[in-house]
Amino acid sequence: MEEAYKNGPYWIRNLHLLQESAPIPRPVPCYCRLKVKPNYYGPEYHGPISRVETERLLLEFGEGAFLVRESNRSANTFTLSMNFENSVLNYKLFYDELCGNHYVGEKRFDSIFELVQDGLILMYVEKHASDYIAQMADSAEYELSPYSIYGSFVAGQNLVSQTHPRCHNWQIFTFKIPTYCDFCRNFLWGLVQQGVRCLDCGFSAHKRCSTIARHDCLPGAKYVKRMFGVDLASFCLAHHVDVPPVVVQCVNEVERRGLNVEGIYRVSGSHERMDRLRQQFDMNQRQFDPDLKEEDIHDVAGLLKLYLRLLPLQLIPFSIYTMLLNNFLSISDNGERIRISRSILSTELSPFHLPTLGLILKHLRKVATHCADNKMTAENLSMIFSPTIFCTGKGFPAVPNQQHLLLHFLIANKSVVNSSSTTSIRY
Repeated sequence: MEEAYKNGPYWIRNLHLLQESAPIPRPVPCYCRLKVKPNYYGPEYHGPISRVETERLLLEFGEGAFLVRESNRSANTFTLSMNFENSVLNYKLFYDELCGNHYVGEKRFDSIFELVQDGLILMYVEKHASDYIAQMADSAEYELSPYSIYGSFVAGQNLVSQTHPRCHNWQIFTFKIPTYCDFCRNFLWGLVQQGVRCLDCGFSAHKRCSTIARHDCLPGAKYVKRMFGVDLASFCLAHHVDVPPVVVQCVNEVERRGLNVEGIYRVSGSHERMDRLRQQFDMNQRQFDPDLKEEDIHDVAGLLKLYLRLLPLQLIPFSIYTMLLNNFLSISDNGERIRISRSILSTELSPFHLPTLGLILKHLRKVATHCADNKMTAENLSMIFSPTIFCTGKGFPAVPNQQHLLLHFLIANKSVVNSSSTTSIRY
């Protein structure tokens, strides 16, 4: 895992970026008055129209278009038709009146829109990454997996007594927030039943990865409750905090004795000492807060960067990053830039990300005010933090300096993130 600290984000985000690039569902509305219409279908229901008319409508409407039609051959039999990459696909559609779910296979959905969205994601990801998906489990090194590293630390500290191998208690699971596999470190794509989770220890994995994972379940380790490498929303909800304690403590410690230290955030800390601190936070969390007062200040600064780098979903995800960047590049008036950026962050960014982002920006702003001593201007800080704060996507932007300029803009303009986002923080 030490190498992961040096070489950028630990989680492999290729599949997540593919999912975000998948076609968006576009229901084709029916404008004809229908004599009979099932009450569980919406305007996408067209009644008994022909396949020829269906294809015409979908191809005309474009990528991601879908509609529901009744079979001309069998009464009360329905077909879901959709346009995927300029081809019309047809599926026999069912509705479970008892549960109120729509389905075409094993997965159940609350709405036709969600069913189509999941289908488009699966087809898009598998079309563009089928070879990668086929080998990602076999090519993963289990010793470098998040769960294995965490389990090794637990065993080394004698925190869990286990003399015999224990199988994981896998169950198919629907992850409500973006989640990565604790075996291969790749994204669990789709909207429902994306993978499995061990009911005893919290290990999350692709179905394929779960079949080759070792029998090393450690229920007492409570892996799911660790701090590093956990989605911000999951952690903040589980522990009733606005900002993870490690972020608050690192920020406070750097501001207490690191503002005038030359090269703060540029000079690397010790990987061994940072890993020890990470393990302390992971194992103890709120029951015992590691004392950072005696730690090397570059280790503390490095620990903050490490925490941000290990987030499964970066502080500013790809979709929001592209909106911010497009706004930044297309608008020359700074006041208008600030207004639109503030609107994007307040309406699009997760409420679990906003307080942490606000605290980080406020902190970097304060560090930059001491640049005469620490030699870390807002420009320098932007170059260091932009790769960990932004998810820029593969090969995006075309000009690498753009992400640095965008972060510099966010640091320099404190009104972009509302001050209320960084006050009265719970941790």
